[in-house]
Amino acid sequence: MMTWRRLFNSLLLSVACSIGGVAMAENTPTLTALVYKKLVESQQALRDKKLDSSMAILQGIANNVENTPYDNAMIWHMLGYIHYEQGDLKSAAEAFERVFEFDVPQSLSQSNHKILAQTYMAMDRYKEALPHLRNWLEHADRDQEEVHVLIAHCLYEIKQFKSAVSHLQTAIDSYRVMGKAPLEPWLNLLQASLAQMDDVKHRIDTIKLLLAWYPKPEYWLALASSYAQLEKMDNYLAILALAQRKELLTSESQYVSLASVYFAQGAPQKATEMLEEGMHKQLVQRNVRNLRFLASAYSMAREFQAALIPLRQAAALSEDGELDIMLGNALYQLGRWQEASAALAKGLEKGEVKHTTTAWLLLGQSLLNLKQYDDAIAAFEQAALDEQRADQAQQWLKYVRYEKERQEKLKLEAS
Repeated sequence: MMTWRRLFNSLLLSVACSIGGVAMAENTPTLTALVYKKLVESQQALRDKKLDSSMAILQGIANNVENTPYDNAMIWHMLGYIHYEQGDLKSAAEAFERVFEFDVPQSLSQSNHKILAQTYMAMDRYKEALPHLRNWLEHADRDQEEVHVLIAHCLYEIKQFKSAVSHLQTAIDSYRVMGKAPLEPWLNLLQASLAQMDDVKHRIDTIKLLLAWYPKPEYWLALASSYAQLEKMDNYLAILALAQRKELLTSESQYVSLASVYFAQGAPQKATEMLEEGMHKQLVQRNVRNLRFLASAYSMAREFQAALIPLRQAAALSEDGELDIMLGNALYQLGRWQEASAALAKGLEKGEVKHTTTAWLLLGQSLLNLKQYDDAIAAFEQAALDEQRADQAQQWLKYVRYEKERQEKLKLEAS
């Protein structure tokens, strides 16, 4: 799509042509000698970047009673362009609108509709641009695809997404019939419009076209996200795995998203690989949330030794005791009773633990393995306060008291 500056430069050329030759075409009125001369002078001043002089020349002849309607139309057309060059879009639009007050030939009318539409678009006045764009499209004999896209852009901005899609599809299909690749911004606008309509299936087709002609990392990730919306997780994982192999993952959200899907799909080992890779590349922060996620994935994979590092780091950063309890559980699973009991006790001391009774039971078992029977009994008594887990806690209390008594008897017999 042409940039605003390129568009207006091309339209300036069209004004010059109107002055220099097109005005002599059949059924086209001619400019009076004075207006022709002043328009040429104004254009030269414009080319020399003397905008004020260019404006003054035209304003000096704008109200001459000898002017023909065609003279006035051309003067206002040129004034509109100068206002635009000065950055005064409002005055530019007003000047271009004045052109339609006069009976003008089709060539000038078409040029004026085109430039006025673009001016309104530059002002974000999309509803006002639309009728001029539609007139331009009706009489355009070439480059209709560009006009369809500009109309689509306006429709998108005023949230008429279905109509925007129709115009975009027309432009894209026309290019494809000619064997030409649709422009990347066209396809992006199409997929954005389809996204607004929640038309995920057709958006996927559009993203595939983008990948065919403009294979960029962001389009692979957009395709994966679209499959996730359709809950086609196999496709989602396959594409993200491909993105990982191609080293297309470039943000924390991408790594964490992929890890989350692996975790949810029962592949915690793959989740840990994603998180570790992201952290190694310094894309995934080693904050409490991510470290906890990493430790949870390691724990689900029964890799308790690997879970210790992120758990210790996360517990040190966390104000509540939940992560200390997770650390204590990992140490318990590894049979490291002393460290487990210390972590569990610290977590219970910090508080805000979700499963307090479970933590007390784990602490009691760790202390029991350390043969610290009185402390174990105290822990199991805390667990017994939970009515739902009281029977389980009482069984442990019965066992620890028996074991304490047995050990005491053994000591007496040994003495």
